[in-house]
Amino acid sequence: MDYRNEIRGERMVVSISGTLTFDDHEAFRRIVGEIAVCDVPTVELSLATTKMIDSAGIGMLLLANDKATKSGKRLCLSGVSGHVAKVIDLSKIDQLIPIE
Repeated sequence: MDYRNEIRGERMVVSISGTLTFDDHEAFRRIVGEIAVCDVPTVELSLATTKMIDSAGIGMLLLANDKATKSGKRLCLSGVSGHVAKVIDLSKIDQLIPIE
């Protein structure tokens, strides 16, 4: 997994590329830390260039959502397609985290 952050007005966009699996949990912790300290009300996790996600990756998205909520922020997902869309649909995570 590779990622980059960008502030766009009142939103921090975190673009995640590659895969989001158990092997990425340490790197994902950095994202969660950045969510906690950013000074914007909305955090968007862009999955447009994410090729694959597993159950651990879904758990990481839930962790990010929990951290955002506890920090008074709104988390959303974007760019969901292909394999990632199938996994998100099966996991019903879109019932907890909105997809834009």
